[in-house]
Amino acid sequence: MLVSREWGIVFDSFPVLLQGTFVTVYLSVLAMVGAVIVGLLVAVVRVANIKGLTQLAQLYVSFFRGTPLLVQLLMLYFGLTSFNIILDPFPAALIGLILHFGAYISEIFRATIISISTGQWEAALSLGMTYSQALRRIVLPQAARIAIPPLWNCLIDVLKSSSLASVVTVPELTRQVEEQSSAQFVFMPYFVTLALFYWVLVLVMGLVQEWLERKLRIPGGSS
Repeated sequence: MLVSREWGIVFDSFPVLLQGTFVTVYLSVLAMVGAVIVGLLVAVVRVANIKGLTQLAQLYVSFFRGTPLLVQLLMLYFGLTSFNIILDPFPAALIGLILHFGAYISEIFRATIISISTGQWEAALSLGMTYSQALRRIVLPQAARIAIPPLWNCLIDVLKSSSLASVVTVPELTRQVEEQSSAQFVFMPYFVTLALFYWVLVLVMGLVQEWLERKLRIPGGSS
């Protein structure tokens, strides 16, 4: 009877949990888009070996891959107040996720760009293309196809890691579950429900990945 009563309490909280899910999805999608843009720019800078900028990009990647996301969020939300810079919870979490995962995604893009045969570069340049035209028209489209599996795994990590935004009081799914479970003194049913919500979201992302891979598959290719 106690167990069924607890699940009934969780079921009654579904409207609040759905609101939290919307915030989680909204935050994650913005962070994914931002991280892909940052990652691509940093990768291009490093591949082009632009003096000064390349070293700066290396330092950025080293710092954000070498420190925990939680620490970075705490620095953005609480630490910056020491410099009279006050960020609201949502922007602080968004910036933290973008910078953290932008560093990882830049390595994925860099590795895939480097993996493209030098013959592709030479052929494009011999046709009269500039370096940027060869990169944009020949290399990046091929690199994008190769990057999809590791990139998508990283984007799934963005979704799951968005739960850390609860630490800086963003009212996303995990934060809503924490507040509801503490207020109701019901814990395991809430946490099981929380895990199921994230699982469903990741399953949806997996379906999108399969669709993207079919869409971008090269005719006659092996995959």
